[in-house]
Formats: sequence, structure tokens, C-alpha cells
Amino acid sequence: MSSEFAEADLGDTRLTRRLGALADRLSDRPGESFPKALDDAELEAAYRFFGNDQVTPEAILAPHFRQTARRAAALPRIVVVHDTTAFEFGGQSKRAGLGHLLKPSAQGFFGHFALALDADGTRRPLGLLALETVFRLKTRIGHKHWTKDKRLGESERWARGVEAAEAHLAGRVAAIHVADREGDQYALLSALVEAKRAFVIRSFQDRRLAGEDEARLRAVASAAKFTVRREVPLSPRADIKGPKGQRHPARRHRTAKLSFAAVSVALPRTADAPKSAPLTVPLSVIHVLEREPPPGQPPVEWFLLTSLPIHDDAAILYAVDCYRARWTIEEYFKALKTGCQFERRQLESAHSLLNALAILAPVAWRLLLLRHLARAEPSAPAAAALTEKQLEVLRAVAKKPLRPRPNAREAMLAVAALGGHLKSNGDPGWLVVGRGMHDLLLLEIGWRAREQVEK
Repeated sequence: MSSEFAEADLGDTRLTRRLGALADRLSDRPGESFPKALDDAELEAAYRFFGNDQVTPEAILAPHFRQTARRAAALPRIVVVHDTTAFEFGGQSKRAGLGHLLKPSAQGFFGHFALALDADGTRRPLGLLALETVFRLKTRIGHKHWTKDKRLGESERWARGVEAAEAHLAGRVAAIHVADREGDQYALLSALVEAKRAFVIRSFQDRRLAGEDEARLRAVASAAKFTVRREVPLSPRADIKGPKGQRHPARRHRTAKLSFAAVSVALPRTADAPKSAPLTVPLSVIHVLEREPPPGQPPVEWFLLTSLPIHDDAAILYAVDCYRARWTIEEYFKALKTGCQFERRQLESAHSLLNALAILAPVAWRLLLLRHLARAEPSAPAAAALTEKQLEVLRAVAKKPLRPRPNAREAMLAVAALGGHLKSNGDPGWLVVGRGMHDLLLLEIGWRAREQVEK
């Protein structure tokens, strides 16, 4: 894991060495607390490192961004998924520098990420290309409630994320930028079109269309003729209550029969857009609809705004698949929060937490990559996920015999079994994989110690 940080420049060679050592130790035991993952001397050094004013998350993450860009440059095209997640830190005591979340009583901050994926349909995660953190600090005016003054400019993080990702890519590979409904902003759409960036963004607003009296985006897109159908697996979802009373009902796992239509439109500049923005933005809308949902289940319906071609059915399906890749970043957030246990880190200041996040964010990408290989590319060699020494140990202790050259899925299931996973329970989750990896790494330490004694 230290290779992701090999080019870091923290202004002090000792700090740079400490970064590499911490990355290796924490990637070995990502789900453990710092006191469990590190010995006493390492723990004291880690706390000094996180709190050092000379150490910044930007300097820590810079080499990982460059490594991601190199991996991306070897491909003809990539998808860059943009999304925001909240990090909440419990406890009664307030931690220095943290802001409030959706609940004023909760303390933490938001992270806006740009995750690069292979655009060939495999969605293999390549790493991060941008990370911005947002703190909502409380401000009171007289007797009024907390204001949103400190959030001004927060919506611009989407455009900043795109430009940061493109700066790291430096034109070496074509990128398709993907965002969910919060990215449906005229300022962002116009900036993407003006810069000739490829994008697929889910529509949130039923916008008025340019040049047509009273015509609305969803009515025009819904009137377009469906030209292609396809079956798509839908993952289960718990009931989600969103902001402003929005609700996304729970759904069961099922295979949905979706229909697709596309039409080109132009959007007029909105009142809240910068005056420098163009008067209209030309783009295409893809209407995705599940026309016959199961009884009691809400239908799938998306309106996707895109700059990608829609000239034939294959092009329409490709654009939709780019949007469907967005769900990979939700798995990344689980890897960061559950696999790496970031929100359980007992660090007392925003500065220390941000430095810890900068180290754990690439570690979470590595966990995501390992599980991706087991799920999406199960025939890939296990050596792409585990070291030769770990495979040697796993062959000796696995509950079921492993082949001499196991594939990634066989190896990962064997790891999960060490953590208590039963094959009959389906694919292992982040917690059980984390426990299994922890046990395997402890066994590896003992294995190496035995080899030293026998020499």
C-alpha cells in the first residue's frame, strides 16, 4: 500500500517515511482501531503524525491521485463517479473544528469524492482523482435559527471535482463524468458543455425547455418513442428518507425489464445561474422506465441528462450503463466507513481526522478492488488480490481445500470463511471480510515467525 504514497512530499523525509509505514500497517488491518492496529510506539508516532501542522491531506493524497491517473491512462476511456457522503463522529465531547450535519446535534463533515472506474463495462475501480471536504459551521444571527451562510458555494464542489479530476488526468484519457440528482445544476451542466466534457447526470428538476412554450423536460422525454428494452438486476434497498420530505421506498432484489428512449433538447439559463453562463445548454435526455413493475413495488424511472451520443440503441444503452456505474461509489463509501471504520477513529481534531481520511481513502479503494475482483472478475488470479505468502497461509488453514492456483473469488470466500462467513448466506459483507482478513494477517505474522525460527 505504501506504493500509493511513494511520491508524497511532506517537506520532511522522516514524515514521508512515517506516511508509508502507516499506510502499510493500516492497510493490513483496516477495520481495527488505531490502538489495536499499532503497537505503543507506532501509536504514539501515528498521533503525532496526524496532528502535525506540517502534514496536510492534500500532500498525503497527491501521489495516490497521480497513481490513479497513470492507471487510467493505460485505458481508452474511464468513468469518473462524483458523490458526497457524510462522516459523523459520536461521543459527548465536541471535537475541535468539526461542523454540524443534517441534524444540528451531530458533529462531523462531508466528503465529496471522484472515483475512477474502467469504462469497459467491468467497472474495475482505479482509485480516486479528487477529494474535497465540506464543513458546515454554525452561525447564529440574533434570535434566528442557524443560518446556511457557511454553506454558500458548497454546490460548486461538483464543478471543482470535475476540474480537479481532469487536471490529474491531463488529457491522457477520455473521461465520462457521472453524478446523481444533486449534480443537476445549470451552472455545472453549462460548464461541462462549454468545456466539452462527457457526462451523464440524473435529472432532479423538471425543467422548462428553451424555445418551447410551457414545454417541460419530463413530458417531452416521456413522449419520446421507446426504441430498446433490456433486463437489469436491481439490488435491494431500505426505505430512505431524503431532504425536503423526499422518500425513496424500500425495494426487494429483482430483475427489472426497462425500456429506453432518448431525445435532444435545450435548457434555458436559470435565475440562480451565473450571468456569465450561456443562455441555453444543448444536451440529450434519456428516459428509462420500468413499465410493468411487480405488484406493490414502485417502478424504476430515470431521466438522464447527457452529452454522450444517442444516435442508436447501442449508444443509448452505453450511456445508461455509465450512469449505472454510479453505484460503485456507494460500495466505496461502505469500504471506507465499515471496512476501514473511519467514523470510529478516536482523533480529537478536524486536522487529525482529515489526515487520517487521506491515508484511509486509498486503503478503502484497495479493499474495494479486492472485493470487485472476487465478484465481478471471479476468474482473475488470486495473486491480484493477495500476496503469495498470504495464499500460502490460506492454503494451509482454509476450511475447504484451495486449488494450487485459486482464482480471486475462491480466495476471498476462503478469507471470509475465516471471519465466520457461511457460503449459504450469500456474498460476504464488509464486516465479515474485514474479520477474515484480520485473522489471515495474524496467521501470516505467526507463519513468518515460525519460518525465522526454523532457519
